Amino acid sequence: MCEPASFVITKGPKSWWSEKSDSHTEIITEHKLHADGIRGTNIVNVEICPPNGDLSLPLSKWQYKVDQDEVPGWYDEAACEKSCRMELKKWSKCRLTGWKVKEAFNPVNPLLTKRKPKSKKELLSLLQKWDSVCASVRYSVRDSVSASVWASVSDSVRYSVRASVWASVSASVRDSVRDSVRDSVRASVWASVRASVSDSVRDSVWAYTGGLFPNIKTWKHAEKLGSCPWKPLLELWYAGYLPSYDGTTWRLHTGKNAKVVLEWKHQ
Repeated sequence: MCEPASFVITKGPKSWWSEKSDSHTEIITEHKLHADGIRGTNIVNVEICPPNGDLSLPLSKWQYKVDQDEVPGWYDEAACEKSCRMELKKWSKCRLTGWKVKEAFNPVNPLLTKRKPKSKKELLSLLQKWDSVCASVRYSVRDSVSASVWASVSDSVRYSVRASVWASVSASVRDSVRDSVRDSVRASVWASVRASVSDSVRDSVWAYTGGLFPNIKTWKHAEKLGSCPWKPLLELWYAGYLPSYDGTTWRLHTGKNAKVVLEWKHQ
């Protein structure tokens, strides 16, 4: 699997990359490069990747490597790496702007962050607004996918966030962000609540992930909810509250023990 950031080097050396993809094959196709010649390969596939996939690290710490078994005779590692690192700055400006890169790789865990005081009235209002968002997205997704697919879909917000983020950034960047949030937050919050509410918690994690991309102004399956449909959840999340829903009752959890501080029975 190609990783961010991927480049294709041709003789010169000259480094090529794509604003849309980190696939070497797609980079070659997009720029109409001739990969194979009479004497063998004309190109060198390389990647410059951050340690542990952390895209928030300084570019100087990203590691250069060749991603193929053989290289042509003209390949000079020092010259080619220099060429790629110059292009890496352009790649970074294109791919790592418009969204919260640092937070994506250092995610906020609502159960571990310092709780911000909010009145019961404020909390209930936000919880009801989040319930309304979830319902709207759920109905929109249900109307858009087949009955067989919908039957297996529990985290409806995922459909909206995945589809929208996919269109905003490359698949490799999206997957890196997903893995970071999943590894840092999702496992922790799931372990703190009952299995019966995991679907609603999954929705909250995906909504938080969507909040990392303020550059997205139109969210698939949530077009009628404005440019940031996840706002009620985000306000709760950053204040130190995690909502859960068991099919009849919403609850707000807080603190490392996920203490329930508010319950609201859906009418």
